[in-house]
Amino acid sequence: MTDIRYVVLSDLHFGAENSVLTALSERPSTPGVTGFSADPQRPSPLLTGLIDGLRALTRGQDRPPTLILAGDILDLALSRDEVCAMVFRLFAHLSFGGGQPAFDPHVHYIPGNHDHHEWEITREAQYVTYVCGQPADAQLVAPWHTTKLEYVEERPAASSALLTGLARSQAGGSGAEVEVSYPNLALRTPDGRRCLIVSHGHFTESIYSMMSGLRDILYPGQRQTLPGDIDRLEEENFAWIDFLWSTLGRSGQVGTDMGLIYADLTSPGDLADLVGNLTGALVARGKGPRWRRRPEQWALNAIIGHVVTRVATTERGTPSVALSAAGQTGLMNYLEGPVRGQLRQEWGYVPEEVTFVYGHTHKPFVDRRSVPGFPGPVSVANTGGWVVDTAVPAPIQAGVAVLVSENLDTASLQFYRQDAGSNPVPVQLLPPSAGAQPSAWHAELAARIDPAAPPWTAVAESAADLVAQRHRLQAATVALRAAMRSSR
Repeated sequence: MTDIRYVVLSDLHFGAENSVLTALSERPSTPGVTGFSADPQRPSPLLTGLIDGLRALTRGQDRPPTLILAGDILDLALSRDEVCAMVFRLFAHLSFGGGQPAFDPHVHYIPGNHDHHEWEITREAQYVTYVCGQPADAQLVAPWHTTKLEYVEERPAASSALLTGLARSQAGGSGAEVEVSYPNLALRTPDGRRCLIVSHGHFTESIYSMMSGLRDILYPGQRQTLPGDIDRLEEENFAWIDFLWSTLGRSGQVGTDMGLIYADLTSPGDLADLVGNLTGALVARGKGPRWRRRPEQWALNAIIGHVVTRVATTERGTPSVALSAAGQTGLMNYLEGPVRGQLRQEWGYVPEEVTFVYGHTHKPFVDRRSVPGFPGPVSVANTGGWVVDTAVPAPIQAGVAVLVSENLDTASLQFYRQDAGSNPVPVQLLPPSAGAQPSAWHAELAARIDPAAPPWTAVAESAADLVAQRHRLQAATVALRAAMRSSR
């Protein structure tokens, strides 16, 4: 039996009501509320099933696999900090508390856009450690914005104080360490021929590099054909990402209004309401008479409207295809530019075989793509996501764990998928990319998983129940918004 050495998960969105990994309390609705609320004191049945399934699959190995969390683990954008923390604590308890641990205590974590603030906290702590360790008269380097590709090369070490502390608070997790890489983590075989790169993937969408785009407009002489410097890309856009996706969403009523973006991305009425609410809040808090002049209000409305429209047309807003044309272009640009640039800068070469694993879109797929500057086709696996953000099924959306062997072979194990029918969708491996034959690793895993037997049947049944519950939540949210609009 070939051991599973790494498990890649992303887009768990702990704390979010629309995450199937966050337990919900469901009560009869009353006017002005949806009747749903997060219950962070008990685990979601699917969260328990996810860990139980992975533990069963790796039982008998000489050591448990290493967990790689590829971003949007905490939903800091739209959920309260304490709720996110308590759900992660449940996850840590299931993973490390009592009996056989599901994972190695050293966890890799690559923050995404919704938990980007965890990267900001980590890098600032890193910089403090660096500064305090320098001689009194030393020339200090400027703060950095990214980590090395390989975690062992990172000095000072980067770890999440919050997630490490939560993991250590659980029985069996005393030695846990949540090690942070951003925005890319790389693993390679001893001979250097093969490598696996894991990223959250938000930089594959242009909205997250909008400040770089603004620079190109204002200063066309600085325009780059492709952004090749990953540190510069993050330096120019980190405040924008942190502001809108990792801190603004928790800012009182404005944060509540931001939730409308994700309540119904296809509703022109909700999007118009969101723009109006945000503009109104900013105008009301503005100082001086200039905020009350019509031209300023019009300009602010236009700017916010542009941003909201861009967000509504991102991959999460196009649930009918695995990857839109814009998403395909963004993926290719990110691989050819920042990823290839970082490989060449740090390693001096691009390995013969590269696999790129990312999430962010909530729509898993596997593919192989020819990318300029890479010796051979790049294998791509998307980890999907664990939220249900539409009132009707979106069968393209699913949650996947990417399983990785010692030799860095990958296979995508689907734990849940939305489906138009009422029957549970079996846990199963995603087929290889079009035209490719299943690898030996894929075939071995397929032989070890019987979708019609425990624990996989329980996983599929709980997933179906929780997806149906989230559809009710989204329908209630959309209905509430419609009622609010009609009452005006």
